[in-house]
Amino acid sequence: MVTEKYVLENLGCADCAGKIEQQVNRLPNVSAAHLDFVKKTLTIEYDKANPDEKTIRKIVKSVEPDIVVTQVAQTSTRSKIKVPLPIQMAVPVVLILGLIYLLKPTPNIKLILYSVAYLLISWRVLYNALLKLIHGRLLDEHFLMSIASVGAIYLGEYPEAIAVMLLYEIGQYFENKAVDRSRNSIQSMLNLKPDTVHRLINGQISDALTGDILIDDQIVILPGERVPLDGIILQGQSALDTSALTGEAIPQAVEEGQQILSGTMNLTGKLTVRVTSTDADSTVTRILRLVEEATQRKSRTERFITRFARKYTPAVVLAAIFIALVIPVLTQSPVHVWFKRALIFLIVSCPCALIISIPLTNYAAIGAAARKGILLKGSNFLDALARAKTFVYDKTGTLTTGKLSIQKVLPLDGVPAENLAIAALTCEESSNHPIALAVKKAFSDRYEIPPALMHQEFHGKGIKAQTADTFYLAGNRAFLEHMNVANLPAEPVETCIYIAEKDRCLGLITFQDEVKDDFPDVIAKLKKSGIRKHIMLTGDHAVQAQKVSTELGLDQFYARLLPDEKMKQLEAIEQSQTSPVAFIGDGLNDAPVLSRAEIGIAMGAIGNQASIEAADVVLMQDEPHQLLSAVQMARKTKSIMWQNIILALGIKAAVMIAGTLGLASLWEAVIADVGVTLLAVTNSARMLRS
Repeated sequence: MVTEKYVLENLGCADCAGKIEQQVNRLPNVSAAHLDFVKKTLTIEYDKANPDEKTIRKIVKSVEPDIVVTQVAQTSTRSKIKVPLPIQMAVPVVLILGLIYLLKPTPNIKLILYSVAYLLISWRVLYNALLKLIHGRLLDEHFLMSIASVGAIYLGEYPEAIAVMLLYEIGQYFENKAVDRSRNSIQSMLNLKPDTVHRLINGQISDALTGDILIDDQIVILPGERVPLDGIILQGQSALDTSALTGEAIPQAVEEGQQILSGTMNLTGKLTVRVTSTDADSTVTRILRLVEEATQRKSRTERFITRFARKYTPAVVLAAIFIALVIPVLTQSPVHVWFKRALIFLIVSCPCALIISIPLTNYAAIGAAARKGILLKGSNFLDALARAKTFVYDKTGTLTTGKLSIQKVLPLDGVPAENLAIAALTCEESSNHPIALAVKKAFSDRYEIPPALMHQEFHGKGIKAQTADTFYLAGNRAFLEHMNVANLPAEPVETCIYIAEKDRCLGLITFQDEVKDDFPDVIAKLKKSGIRKHIMLTGDHAVQAQKVSTELGLDQFYARLLPDEKMKQLEAIEQSQTSPVAFIGDGLNDAPVLSRAEIGIAMGAIGNQASIEAADVVLMQDEPHQLLSAVQMARKTKSIMWQNIILALGIKAAVMIAGTLGLASLWEAVIADVGVTLLAVTNSARMLRS
């Protein structure tokens, strides 16, 4: 599979972007094509032979002649909208109209002056309309504006024809400027990667490109600089601003031996760092890649608007033809009256406000969420999260802190506590499960353990560790029963593991965990916001699950579940619901369920590649309030999109009706069309401040 990218400069029409994407997807050997309207980037994946680059340019030019196509390895950063030449001609055009008004020339001279003024303003629109007509693309804004202005000239409305084109060009300029400002705002929010780094070789510092740095190279990061690559601090102490990744405003203190992540800001001290990831695999690169790819997964609303626009434009053209040709016959009215009203109807019918504002709102929401440490892998998940009514939670590490500590060590009669601890430590030595971490934290400094010849982990059940002299087992009661261990004591209500040597139980160890402080309040607020059902899935004992469920105010829980049973239970819950169901896990051992869920949300996943890959939504900071923020942003995004849809269709319908009744002029129709688009773009940009 080969991927190529093209930057489409001067792309200002979202409807045109959709047509280009559609045409490129139809090419032979193209497996997928996506045109990111916000970044003006066309990404094409090829199965076999690449289509000729000239073919790509031909398609683009046939849809929008003004676009400049450039093949690049990386997308451009910031752009600037230039004042188009027709607007620069506004001053001489106004002077010509002034001369006509003051001098009152003969009809022939007046016609010549009007023609010069009209062509100075409208040549670009007429040229583009002609090119598109040659390529068989009639239902386009340039073509509609050309028909409207030429029709006005046919009716003898020369000043109105000139005013229509001048207002259209001015409106397009401000519209493109508004879209471009939003584009640049989004890009600046995600500007987390420095292009160069200070590489340290034999005590000498020299600047190098970030992409040239290899694993185990040493780099220097000065105060005020952004961390370019993941690494381990070799020398220095500092405070890091991690807000760009996690949304956490409080600086994080770091010192020698600690891992630091790319994208964070070094605030106070000079750091010497050993690099642990290349630029392509760094945390910030993965995050930016996810944000960039998120636009390829379109929301349900966005897909609806795209389908709607394809039917809407032909429908309004047919309606305009009916107004121009049929109504005069039915009402026995003058043809020129209804012809002008049909032109007004055509001008105001353009669907650009809808087609621009919907993807812009989604992109702004994804960018704003990333700034808060919330990664959304697509606007489809943003849309699904806004519609979700049921949340399903993992317990340990999600609803609770996940930082287990040993509560009691309970050896059986005649078994020294030391033997029980050594057996547990031998089993848990190579595991990163929260229980294993608690065991290692409690016992690793106190006991020496024999080297294990073999570790065998039974996912969600237990561990078998083989030493030179014996073997040990650690796990839940069902696991040890399956391994034919005798004399198992009764199971306590706390989270626990049984420890055995061969077929003899040595005792058990219980653990305690605490509910995260903010979660009761967050769940209460989620219920008020419309997430009506909250369910917990856990492998813990039912009594412990009941305690957590009651403390958090959950609606239901399922206890003593193995990983595969969690998956089946989630599937059963999804089948019982008509709206999307979200599963929230800690991202460490819930990757299969996160991948399977309709909406998989990973919490506390900073630096955890497995959860970033598995989940649809990643909460980089392990704080419950981020879950609430994600839901609120999804709801706000949906609200803004529907505001734009109602605003655009409502105003356009009103002006269409007014124009048909003779209550609106051509230039008023242009102002309404451009004004609606500007309002929609400005409304979409509100997501940037979320």
